[in-house]
Amino acid sequence: MRAIGCYIDGRFSVGRGDIIHDVNPANGRVIARVTSADAAQIELAIRSACAASTVWRQTPVDFRAGLLGAIADEIDANADTLAALETDDTGLLLNLTSQGHVPRAAHCFRYFSALAAEPDQAFPLDGAYLTWVRREPLGVVAVIAPWNAPLAVAAMNVAAALALGNCVILKPSERSPLSSDALAQIIDALEVPPGVFQVLQGGADVGRALAAADGIDGLCFVGGVDAGCEVMAAGARTLKRVTLELGGKSPTIVFGDCDVDAAVDGALLSAFGSNGEVCAAGSRVLVEQSLYAPFVDALASRASCIHVGDPRAASSEMGPLIDTAHLDRVEAMVTAAVAEGARMTNQGGRVPDSGGAYFGPVVLDRVTPTMRIAQQEVFGPVTAVMPFADEAEAVAIANGTRFGLHASIWSSDVARALRLAGQIEVGSVAINAGLIRDIRTPFGGRRLSGLGRTGGRWSLDAYSEPKAIALAIDPYPLPRLGRDSLADAERSL
Repeated sequence: MRAIGCYIDGRFSVGRGDIIHDVNPANGRVIARVTSADAAQIELAIRSACAASTVWRQTPVDFRAGLLGAIADEIDANADTLAALETDDTGLLLNLTSQGHVPRAAHCFRYFSALAAEPDQAFPLDGAYLTWVRREPLGVVAVIAPWNAPLAVAAMNVAAALALGNCVILKPSERSPLSSDALAQIIDALEVPPGVFQVLQGGADVGRALAAADGIDGLCFVGGVDAGCEVMAAGARTLKRVTLELGGKSPTIVFGDCDVDAAVDGALLSAFGSNGEVCAAGSRVLVEQSLYAPFVDALASRASCIHVGDPRAASSEMGPLIDTAHLDRVEAMVTAAVAEGARMTNQGGRVPDSGGAYFGPVVLDRVTPTMRIAQQEVFGPVTAVMPFADEAEAVAIANGTRFGLHASIWSSDVARALRLAGQIEVGSVAINAGLIRDIRTPFGGRRLSGLGRTGGRWSLDAYSEPKAIALAIDPYPLPRLGRDSLADAERSL
């Protein structure tokens, strides 16, 4: 069994707070004993980051960029180990962690290594002045990462913040601590100055302490809506720069003129990929009335064929949910939906006698837009299918939740798809495709799906403060107040 503690001020140390047993959701076995940070260790980490910040922000950008590139190289060199850790910790398929999450983490560090040297901007004004707009780091940034994609999400935000000269304190979820500890080991071996990057293990109490602390200048939280609102409220007292990536109830909108086979593939992947534990999951499928019945049949038939099993097995298409507590929650939401009048169209649900937190995909129909299953985030392999009569009804249903993260539209009429893309109130839309997460583009949501954007230059905005510095070249004549008349002075301004 692994023993995992914190990484504070350039040293690995045993946490002095709560003890957490990290469980492999595939078999229920404890794979790590995690010691959480206590209040004194949280304070030490913040002091260390504040002290390091004055030096790190002045470190030449080429050095910071080179360090990020070296981190990317080490992630690549240890890819097999990191992928196995991530799979054991989260239940994600090994082929997904090895081919998706770990390479994406390396790409994030490599991408922001290049973007670290992004030139500042300069704005000439009539040849009289030149205003230089430069980016300056916030100072100390806390990144509170989720359990469903811990390494990839941490990398996206840690890399951007470090590239800009911020010091970072990473708090992984207590449900998936392994890859953050491994990242700390990689960074420690590269001899990064103490305090520049630190990891605090622990539960919600550690996150709350970071959100409320005076020494934290910026905060990125990825997780549930209730916790995100709590984090934002805690950070408001010191007006921290807060970025929130929260929940979703993303619609997959299917028109009768679509490529049906492609739309079925897209709806299944969006709803059940990554075990359905994705904020942008297509947990609502809206189908034009003329196609509704055959489309539901196709979804149900294909969902019943999805192989749920050992996430390390090449034949598995879905692994276990993160833990049995979450499995119970997902099952309860399906049971409540059926009680409200929804119908299970396939034989999904809890997998008995599996030894792990396995839950087969569920396709529900006879769902109305106001049912809880159509309004609340499940964060599991459950999708609700609803019919619509025309474009206006499709848009009304799509916009009829408190979320606004992502949508996908399937239609051969590109003009119509583009028209709807402008009417759906979400942060991103895919047309005849699933979610496309390009690191160069912004990702985030509206309403209760979050606040702010990450990706590309939007991450630079999240983790820096712009400063305008104006230089007089051939300046306008200044009014000589106290010598000229007030009218002359006003004409000169």
